[in-house]
Amino acid sequence: MQERNFAPGLVLIGIGVLFLFVQLTDIGGEAVVAIIGGGLLVGYAVTRRYGLLVPGGILSGLGLGIIWQEQVLQDAGGAVLVGLGVGFLAVYLIDAFARRGRALWWPVIPGGITLTIGLMLEAGPGGTLVAVAPLWPIVVIAIGAALVLHQMTAGGEHESDTRSDV
Repeated sequence: MQERNFAPGLVLIGIGVLFLFVQLTDIGGEAVVAIIGGGLLVGYAVTRRYGLLVPGGILSGLGLGIIWQEQVLQDAGGAVLVGLGVGFLAVYLIDAFARRGRALWWPVIPGGITLTIGLMLEAGPGGTLVAVAPLWPIVVIAIGAALVLHQMTAGGEHESDTRSDV
């Protein structure tokens, strides 16, 4: 039985979506990174290859941060770092969902650090988060809910993650 290769078709679909998106919206070149990341995430959804999830999550988050920075904020700040941090955390969350709570945890470290730095920049003088800063308990609630969800889906197993299927 021959293994199917989806890569050429996914690349052409991604290129077509990119050009169509740029033609139909006010968002221009800043969307390129997000669309490439989205294409990689589609590739992961089709093939379940972790090697597509990691760059897909990172580039999607980074691209959304770039779009947010350029289209919404239109100033220098931490939106790109927030997007990058969210991209890393998305890798962990998607992996946790796909593996039913048995995700590789490494993306939480760079994601948490990058997200924290970006939020600190946005919360500083002139940052966009000054107005929403009183809502920080929602972040704490979301982190707690993610931890509870992880424990519920892990089934009480406490094994070290020594898999080599990355």
